[in-house]
Amino acid sequence: MYRIIMNDLMEWYEKFQDKILIIKGAKGVGKTWTVIDFGQGFFKHLIYIDLEKDNDSHYLFKRGARTEAGKLMASLATYANGTYEEGNTIFVFDEPQYCPKALEAIVSLKEQRPDVAICVISSTMGMIANEVLYKNSFHNLTLYPMTFEEFLTANKAQDLCKFIENQKIEPVAPQISDRIIELLKEFYIVGGMPIVVLDYVKNHDLNRVDAILKALLIRTKEHIMKDVPKAYAVKVEKIWDSLPSQMEKDNRKFMYQYVDGKARAREYEKSVDWLVETGLVRRVYRIRDGVAPLNEQIDDKSFELYHLDHGMLRVMCGIGYGDILSGEDEFNDLGGALLEQFVLSELTMNETVENLYFWISGATARIDFVFEDDGDVVPVDVEPRIRKKAQSMKVFNERYKNHMAIKISLDDLGFSRGTLNVPLYGLWNF
Repeated sequence: MYRIIMNDLMEWYEKFQDKILIIKGAKGVGKTWTVIDFGQGFFKHLIYIDLEKDNDSHYLFKRGARTEAGKLMASLATYANGTYEEGNTIFVFDEPQYCPKALEAIVSLKEQRPDVAICVISSTMGMIANEVLYKNSFHNLTLYPMTFEEFLTANKAQDLCKFIENQKIEPVAPQISDRIIELLKEFYIVGGMPIVVLDYVKNHDLNRVDAILKALLIRTKEHIMKDVPKAYAVKVEKIWDSLPSQMEKDNRKFMYQYVDGKARAREYEKSVDWLVETGLVRRVYRIRDGVAPLNEQIDDKSFELYHLDHGMLRVMCGIGYGDILSGEDEFNDLGGALLEQFVLSELTMNETVENLYFWISGATARIDFVFEDDGDVVPVDVEPRIRKKAQSMKVFNERYKNHMAIKISLDDLGFSRGTLNVPLYGLWNF
């Protein structure tokens, strides 16, 4: 399946091969498949080593920075039953954090042979052990679950992407927008994890979708228990299990008492950090005031936690696909929590949006998301939801005199009285 990150991979291939390519992202978002697909398409040979599953390969890196490049390349090719051909080979190292000396050996190889193409894959959003020592050696990219654009492409509906891209020039015709929204509903149920999308594209069976998502949640829990430091294990599991209750409440602010009635922030902070760094949850901080620069307005004690994927969250919350399809408004489950999860994921992939925050007043006004665009503060209201506070945007606009606001709904793209309406299906393209 096509992934948008391919464009970034091609840019690295053309401009940045002097650096080690490092792809980060949570477990299951398709990093390995994407890199292998890219490597096989742009290089004649690919030598792949999985350092998490293949412990026997660790001896190849035991000399660390003292590794001699020629010997390491020959050993890797022999070990992986691959072929090294100068200028036509890419070395791919998956999960080097499981091998203590791997990263320094890989960096040493690149320093000795700058012409050799190297890619590192890691299931984290944070730093790999010792990465900070070599940060100038890497060209960093991040992979997330699939977007609606990618879902359309996987379903051979690229023609609809063109209509969405051109809506700034020509409105989307009603019969076209109806077709887009039907696929949007499917994506809302399926989520963006590649293994789930691929099965749905092949079988169009939502029973299978729910079964695969449940299995994926079990594997994710096993991954958490396998990798989490023992000191955090119990707390991390409690935080993970509390996500549905955190999302279901009207106030999305993360509350430790929903994890444990006796929980204190200082006892759980490192456990929250660990989940964020794995990419399994996404943290959105509150800003005290809606003025630029927003990174100086962060209240680091107040945040919301979102899931990795809206499909996984749906099943984790016990919402069957039938519950959504039979509802009066498919996009309003959990008082809009699933919808906000979806919006967060889509906005993350929009090139205009760098960092997302949220804002609440001392009373009840709440702005779902806020971001900064060329020094302008832009509040975002997610409209098609049950928990709707019409006055929140008015309160924010009057207080901070911002030049533009965004409303996300199912209405057509349009601009009126300082508010840009962005269709839910076009978040990646405004």
